Amino acid sequence: MKRKYFFLLIISILFILHIKPVNAELQLTYNLDKVFPKREYSFKDFGGIERTYSLNNGCTSLCIPEFYVRGIYVTGWAAGSERMNDLIELVENTVLNTMVIDIKDQDGYLSYISSVPLAQEIGANKRKISNPKALLEKLKSKNIYTIARISVFKDEVLAKKRPDLMLRLYDSENHKIKKDTTWLNPAMEEVWEYNILLAREAVRLGFDEIQFDYIRYPALANSTLIALTPDFRSKSSYINDFVKYSVEALADLNVPVSIDVFGLTTTVNGDMGIGQNFKELSELVNIISPMVYPSHYSEGVYNIPEPDREPYQVVYRSLDDALKKVNGKEGFIIRPWLQDFSLRSRYTEEDILAQIRAVENLGLKEWLLWNPSSRYTEEAVKDHHFR
Repeated sequence: MKRKYFFLLIISILFILHIKPVNAELQLTYNLDKVFPKREYSFKDFGGIERTYSLNNGCTSLCIPEFYVRGIYVTGWAAGSERMNDLIELVENTVLNTMVIDIKDQDGYLSYISSVPLAQEIGANKRKISNPKALLEKLKSKNIYTIARISVFKDEVLAKKRPDLMLRLYDSENHKIKKDTTWLNPAMEEVWEYNILLAREAVRLGFDEIQFDYIRYPALANSTLIALTPDFRSKSSYINDFVKYSVEALADLNVPVSIDVFGLTTTVNGDMGIGQNFKELSELVNIISPMVYPSHYSEGVYNIPEPDREPYQVVYRSLDDALKKVNGKEGFIIRPWLQDFSLRSRYTEEDILAQIRAVENLGLKEWLLWNPSSRYTEEAVKDHHFR
């Protein structure tokens, strides 16, 4: 409580003295030697993150250190179970500081009892987390940054209850129109609005950031099925429209909005047939998380025979391509999803560290670890690796 009042005191004094911040996020400049004789002050910011503010020599500026996300994915079931205590302990005892928690999973089920009418109508509510507000308050008290993950267009629950919102597919072999019972039509604004309402609710519950996943069309490579789009517009135009709309619709909440994309989008030109054009998306949102899991890359990509066995090279090459596409855009964050699971090869501490080293060797500061069961390799994120 004292820290809160201290922060308010600083703001009040700056306002009274008409002192203008040089950079509201990084530095507040003032001339208050006698008011603040100490060299450092610590308190929690509005996101619940512990900040240490250091006074420069001469006491002329208060420098606010930057915060870099280093996080893990947490399923709704894990977040609502006793295992959440173990995950909190993992974050507290390592370099981690963030949890990306499922709000709506890729089947379309919510992790809590939502008050959004459409969610109630279609039976999307699941009591995976009995009291999400209390959970988020607990995480804030532990200085853990929280991101609400919302799977957007892959949503079987809504698709089956509302066939009019399903994605239509053309079967080029049988010349018939079909509907995909697991995928929503990205062109439907009612689908957009449903997910925006869930995002707004997540912020009201206490989440610090919104992350949209499955903002794409289904991957139909080597298939006779073709995803249809209204007016024969490109798939990427509808994905771009949703991202632009969501950023604008959530702007009044003053929370970051991030998106997940396929890892290979950082390298290829075009939208990969799924509507994700990395360069175009980077112009619409300030945080993108490419899923650069080495096990998901085909043999021969980047001239690497077995990508799964070369985690450093795969992550480095893919993110280097991403940096070239954004071309130094100011304020833009590339925050990759890294692999902490075994698929083709058994992944160890060294494989995870190799990916993190690739990120950091490119000058990038943020990363997330993905494990579909939320079970992580603790030794890979111990403090001693990052000194």
